[in-house]
Amino acid sequence: MIRPVLALVAQVVLALVVSLLVGAIWQGIVGGTPAEAARRLFLFMDIGLGVWTVVLIVLTLRRRALPGIGVTLIVALVAVVLNALTVFVVGTVQGEGVVLFLGYAFEAGVVFLVAVLIAAPIIHRLFRPAVKP
Repeated sequence: MIRPVLALVAQVVLALVVSLLVGAIWQGIVGGTPAEAARRLFLFMDIGLGVWTVVLIVLTLRRRALPGIGVTLIVALVAVVLNALTVFVVGTVQGEGVVLFLGYAFEAGVVFLVAVLIAAPIIHRLFRPAVKP
């Protein structure tokens, strides 16, 4: 049981690190700073990151194995959509900046999905189950 948990921790950490790197590269292209990439990721993708992590924990503990790459990507997509809905509701309640907030959430969501698309296959190859002869 320790191997799937280690794989899950590695996947979450690698996805966050790659998200920060991809976000920093994107901010460099558009004239921002790496600190702005981190701020947008953690302020405008926080709910999505939490949902993604909790769902992966539940799936890993129930199946006693890390979910497949496809399941991981689908969970990430659902987390991005739920996060965008949350940002929309919060922006609407605040009364201003809804479009700007949704733009930031979309940007952070795309960066996160790209990072999961990179991190999930790497972790699945590193933690591939041993084949019994």
